[in-house]
Amino acid sequence: MAMKINGQRLREARAFRGLTITQLAEKVGVSKQMISRYEHDRSNISLETFMKIIEKLHFPMNFFTGEAKFVYTNEGTFYRSRLTSTQIEKKPSETYKQAAAILRDYFEQYIDFPMLDLIDEVDSPEEAAYKLRNLWQLGNLPIDNMVEVLESHGITVVNTNMEAKKVDAVGGYAKINRNRYYVVINNFTEGSYYRTQFSLAHELGHYIYHANPDSDNIAEYREMEKEADRFASSFLLPHDAFMETLKSIDVMDLNAYVPLKEQWNVSIAAMLSRARKLRVIDDNQYQRLQKSISYHRWRKHEPGDDKKPAMPTMLHDSFRLMQQHMNTTASELAQKIAEEYGYDYPKELLACLLGIDISEFNEKGSLLKFRVDD
Repeated sequence: MAMKINGQRLREARAFRGLTITQLAEKVGVSKQMISRYEHDRSNISLETFMKIIEKLHFPMNFFTGEAKFVYTNEGTFYRSRLTSTQIEKKPSETYKQAAAILRDYFEQYIDFPMLDLIDEVDSPEEAAYKLRNLWQLGNLPIDNMVEVLESHGITVVNTNMEAKKVDAVGGYAKINRNRYYVVINNFTEGSYYRTQFSLAHELGHYIYHANPDSDNIAEYREMEKEADRFASSFLLPHDAFMETLKSIDVMDLNAYVPLKEQWNVSIAAMLSRARKLRVIDDNQYQRLQKSISYHRWRKHEPGDDKKPAMPTMLHDSFRLMQQHMNTTASELAQKIAEEYGYDYPKELLACLLGIDISEFNEKGSLLKFRVDD
């Protein structure tokens, strides 16, 4: 028996699992030309082959046969380390981004979230960082939780376990019908607490300072990446306060930066870069310190890097509120998403975005339901 599936959904599921057309074809036992035909809606598929695809990709059957019940607009995505990462490495983040936006949109029906806000036009990333600190009343103090900073100002943050070693974080706008959300995906497997701090500040820089990424202009994109780094450095290490800190140490003693790392919640590498930008050290001194980092073997792992990144709470707490007041189980939430949006996502994906254990999808709800008056 032959049947029709949604080719775009097959392409999305394959990319999410990090497989090429050839690799999926080998796993399923058909030609790569047939997989391509399925993905471009040029051929029906046998039930036997379809079941093999479901088995290999671990996506629900309804995911491949469903159709979206909303208008989705991806306004572009900024990829940190994008220029050295492959399309295969980047694709899973787009599925995470859309699913996170859908969850946020669903929860918006019942929960009040902080509103997104922006600053007026500025001339430089450094000025943007200064104005945003003032707007958000952060003063000159160190920031110990960038996740909380972003979420408290309406940005949806999720930790994922993408195996893309060249993608630290991604961010960009996503629209569900007319509702516009800014979603930041942090690759939880690729970084310590300190690396995550900078990655999230970098993505905040894109949100504040840039519009949408220009995927066709590599030179322009490279410049935007540099500007996002400048914003992150200025935002996490504000000029006056960090300058005062540097006055209290021997700036050429690498070990002197170790306690500052815990104070400012930023890596030693980032502090050295900021010190050079502030002209506290010159280029030659910076190079000497870089050689010292290599000598100490701190290039990939600095002291203190075992500290775990902060966990997002926005989507997690939203689900818990639904659980508390409407007795909604994880399985019921997944069903609602499938019914209202036409996306029957794998439970592992939803569990990851919600920050819950996948076993919760096996729990049964109470027979009694919380009444919501109109």
